Amino acid sequence: MQITMAIASLLLSIGQAGALEARETVAAGPDVLTAEIEALRAPRVAWREIVWKSCLIEGLKESRDKKKPVILWVFIDRPADDGRC
Repeated sequence: MQITMAIASLLLSIGQAGALEARETVAAGPDVLTAEIEALRAPRVAWREIVWKSCLIEGLKESRDKKKPVILWVFIDRPADDGRC
C-alpha cells in the first residue's frame, strides 16, 4: 500500500511539473518567441545574400557581369503584358 501511494504521489508531482512548464510556454509573449526563433536562426546563410531580380533580362546581365550562374525561379501569377520588365 505504501509503494502504491509513493508511486501515485510521484506521478502526481510529475504531472504538476509538466503543467507548470506548459503554462510558462503559453504565457511567453510574442517578443519572447521572436527572440527564441532568432536564436535558432543561422546568422549568415549564403542563399539569403542572393540579390533577387524580378526581371530575367536584368538577372542575365548581372550574371554576365559578375560571371556567376543564374538561378531561375518561375512562378506564374502575372499577365504577360504586366510591363514590369
